[in-house]
Amino acid sequence: MAERVLLDTSIIIDIFDREGNKDLLENQCYLSVISIYEYIRHKRNQQEQKLLLEGAFDILNFSNPILLKASEIFGKLKKAGKLVNENDVYIAATAIANQLAFYTMDKDFKEIKKLVPEFQVTVLEN
Repeated sequence: MAERVLLDTSIIIDIFDREGNKDLLENQCYLSVISIYEYIRHKRNQQEQKLLLEGAFDILNFSNPILLKASEIFGKLKKAGKLVNENDVYIAATAIANQLAFYTMDKDFKEIKKLVPEFQVTVLEN
């Protein structure tokens, strides 16, 4: 049975630009709208790349549960004195609020996992 997963921008870059980790596509895959932004912002044909991602994945936009979870995560990180990219907080909150496993190649997400036990993150090696 396929797992329901949220893929991080680092995984999308690996799949589409480097031909890696394609086995993850056997799952029911979702993307945060933030990952679309992070992926297309450096691309030449942004509209084409955006449409490619929207056609290949279920896209999750911001919702109140995601915003509340992001605020909670930010508060825990701040209290612990940990700095994490704000986009990473939004993406992690998206996974948690939608009860999705999360795959990334970005080790920064381990900091969130330490403070938020319900975050189901798998950090893959480059």
